[in-house]
Amino acid sequence: MPATAVIALCSVFAMQAAPAGSAPAPRAEPGAPTGVPSVAPSVERPSEPVPPQVPSAMPPVPATPGAPVEVVACQPFTLRAPYAHRCRREGGDVRAGHLVVVRAAAGYIVPRQVAEPVACFGSQTGERLWSSPDRGLAIYLVPAWDEGSEAARRAGNPMVDPVFFGSPELPERVDAAWIAAERARAEAAIAGGSVAAPARPAAALKPALDLDSVDNLLKEAERLLPRDPDPSATSPRTKP
Repeated sequence: MPATAVIALCSVFAMQAAPAGSAPAPRAEPGAPTGVPSVAPSVERPSEPVPPQVPSAMPPVPATPGAPVEVVACQPFTLRAPYAHRCRREGGDVRAGHLVVVRAAAGYIVPRQVAEPVACFGSQTGERLWSSPDRGLAIYLVPAWDEGSEAARRAGNPMVDPVFFGSPELPERVDAAWIAAERARAEAAIAGGSVAAPARPAAALKPALDLDSVDNLLKEAERLLPRDPDPSATSPRTKP
């Protein structure tokens, strides 16, 4: 049978096999592979805009060594029940020390979840009991410490000894050697005039308070704060 007759016969059979009412199969585009349907190109989606970086409301860490603007008040205390000092590696139980109120730049006293400037009082570190960066005030628990050499030993006094902020650090990495090195830097900066020594009240050191536990110190700390004209301002008992 001639080839032309075979092709015609196949076409007739294909038309008879197609169901009634069905649309004819689409014709392939010229040059497209047989049996492969053409696919329309997808519409490219515009790239998502990069979200803007929201600046942190937390003040940046100031340069160290630094110092408070003022030592506002200092209250010695003794405790019948000790507490654990958490702001240096050696730690230890504390039965005596000082409540110290300082006025300082917000960057030094704002609580952070990372290393922050270490408040140092002579050769001791202070544990921040309360702070109000907006008011520029903070209260520190400072365990008792000794000053001077073996031949001339005396009790440390925040109203006399250097009060400064050391380099940002974590409490578990602060020890006596670290404090001594930071104190030397701070004393040199104060002597050279690049850091101003904090002002201190002229009043003599108050008699020590004899209290049951560290919990009683919150009430005493509130009495040391200067009065704020804003009645809604936080206090150590409303914001420890």
